Amino acid sequence: MANIRKVLKWSAIGAASGAATLALVGGIALAVIYPKVPDVSALSDYRPKLPLRIYSAEGTLIGEFGEERRKLTPIEAIPKVMKEAVLAVEDARFYQHSGVDSLGLVRAVLNNLRHGMSQGASTITQQVARNVYLSSERTLSRKVY
Repeated sequence: MANIRKVLKWSAIGAASGAATLALVGGIALAVIYPKVPDVSALSDYRPKLPLRIYSAEGTLIGEFGEERRKLTPIEAIPKVMKEAVLAVEDARFYQHSGVDSLGLVRAVLNNLRHGMSQGASTITQQVARNVYLSSERTLSRKVY
């Protein structure tokens, strides 16, 4: 009976130590990352890259120049079925998470380990943040920050 109490006591101490260590590491990680997190208020004035469009005197498009080939469309003008299709393909659990899909992350990690494939787990929220604030380079530091 005394041995069981010792095991339970040391198990509790070990669990508490592990939890404290995890909290400490998490706190340090947040302290390092938080100052680098950009202010989201800048999104209200977001201006995506648009191509330079050259028109003739009659208003005919002659050419487009630049990295991005896009035309801004207000969200109200996009049909509901198109929005639902994008969510189904890109982030099926969009309304069930708050920006990071933990289940999707675990699924992707397990699939990558089992099959050696690179499967993504980024949500639409994470893709927007990457496109607005980061580069598309595939490095660990970019994925962490």
